[in-house]
Amino acid sequence: MRIERIGGSCLDTDAEVWGLDQTTWELMWAGEAAMRKSIPTLRQAGYKNISDLSRIQQSYREKALLVIPLVMKICATSKGEQRVQVLIPVVQGLSQKQRQLMQQYSEQVDWQGLKLP
Repeated sequence: MRIERIGGSCLDTDAEVWGLDQTTWELMWAGEAAMRKSIPTLRQAGYKNISDLSRIQQSYREKALLVIPLVMKICATSKGEQRVQVLIPVVQGLSQKQRQLMQQYSEQVDWQGLKLP
């Protein structure tokens, strides 16, 4: 996870040190765990990588969907503006709770920094 690469740990109890509120902090760790757990299920359903998932694209002429937390930015050239919303599908073997958690987490990912078309 990005925050671990820059010295963070899920054992940290002060989310504000990272410029995050407690809800976002908890979502980062729970969402990451849900993604890792669910990848085999998504692959079995035919979604081999993130590009295979449906998404909504926001034009640069329009306001960004949201601005992601600074610690989630992948690279310095990313503006941190969320212009792509990846849609986590309903698939057999993936609980509604897990899917919703993955959806919320994916909305915090720096898709621009990852160069998702």
